[in-house]
Amino acid sequence: MRVEEVMTKKVITLRSSQTVSEAVGELAEHGISGAPVVNEEGKLVGMVTEQDIIGALKTRSKHIEMVYPSLSVLSVAFVEKNDIKETIEAFGEISNLKVSEIMNEDVLFAEKGTDLAAVVETMSKKGINRVPVMDSGKLVGIVSRADIIKGLARSKLMKK
Repeated sequence: MRVEEVMTKKVITLRSSQTVSEAVGELAEHGISGAPVVNEEGKLVGMVTEQDIIGALKTRSKHIEMVYPSLSVLSVAFVEKNDIKETIEAFGEISNLKVSEIMNEDVLFAEKGTDLAAVVETMSKKGINRVPVMDSGKLVGIVSRADIIKGLARSKLMKK
């Protein structure tokens, strides 16, 4: 099975010049957790994920809460929690940053025609949720973990 057999062809992209706030809106609107980032010429320049956005949040105060019921038999368990108000304030601090300031520029991609097994192995080893698909330098699709599962299900149904 080849990567183009399971990829999503209509790729939702973000522009490097967009603000983080705009990117968050796009991700939420389309129900996706990350997207390729393109420059003004449409060239792939990075990837932004929920993890990148959350990682950019700078929270300062934490409070300790007891976990009840305690999962620990010998002691009381405590966890650190960020104050939601502070998290919202931290988002306010990064919301006007450009996507280019928080994106991952080291993007792993697959060329159209690549064997899907190789993509799955790379995604698994690197802990990646999505891989852009390129054809002669042009973004032509994206393969997510969900696309792979759907593709495997289709291939199983076809063999019956």
